[in-house]
Amino acid sequence: MTRSASDAGAQPGPFMELFGCSGGAGVPALRDLSQQAVAHALARALAHVPGHAPVSTAAGGASCGVTGDATGDAPWPLAVDGTAGNGHDTLFLARLVGVRGLVHAFDVQPRALARTAERLAAVGLEERVALHGRGHEELAAALASRGIWPPHITAAMFNLGFLPGSDRSVTTRTETTLAALEALLPLMAPGGVVSLHVYAGHPGGGDEAAALDRRLAELDWNLWRVARYEFANKPRNPERLLLVLRLPGPV
Repeated sequence: MTRSASDAGAQPGPFMELFGCSGGAGVPALRDLSQQAVAHALARALAHVPGHAPVSTAAGGASCGVTGDATGDAPWPLAVDGTAGNGHDTLFLARLVGVRGLVHAFDVQPRALARTAERLAAVGLEERVALHGRGHEELAAALASRGIWPPHITAAMFNLGFLPGSDRSVTTRTETTLAALEALLPLMAPGGVVSLHVYAGHPGGGDEAAALDRRLAELDWNLWRVARYEFANKPRNPERLLLVLRLPGPV
């Protein structure tokens, strides 16, 4: 972040703006940063879909700054929720992919899929989502069975840890998370964003976070930008947000 002239609050610097994170006064919550980056990527994708009006959407009412007209020939956006959980991110994505866009949501817990389905049905968006009762490490096989291959994914969201209000012994694992990431990265569309909200307070969570840091640090600078946000002085339940942007091409 850059320092403002008055130091009254932390404002987004150029790197945050690269992901479409505009924020406001003070330090934004990690969830807000995640939603802003994802909303920005989807709005940009929709702006190139023929017949679709330009979109300017972000969490917390902040503008993503997407302008232009929908005169391109791009397909409707495709998104992935790698950890459906209670359905909040799945619904968030479903609202943003447009009337003919599609979200693929994954979870190994039947209870999580049922909650997600209920949340979508309550607002009439169930037709925009394909629910998969399988681990996110199988996302490539799941997507291949549902449409054109290879898909071009505009946005992907992961909340890594355990499902709140459920069995805390059932957590995401380092090996399956890395497998999902390896399957996902080659499928990301130019301008696409992957959001990984990593909760590291449970057993194995620290190892998962460290493994992601190592892998993402290896990505080619000419094709990717990776940003990490965290609260360095949070005393309990450590968390961090990793945002991965697929650039349009070599820079």
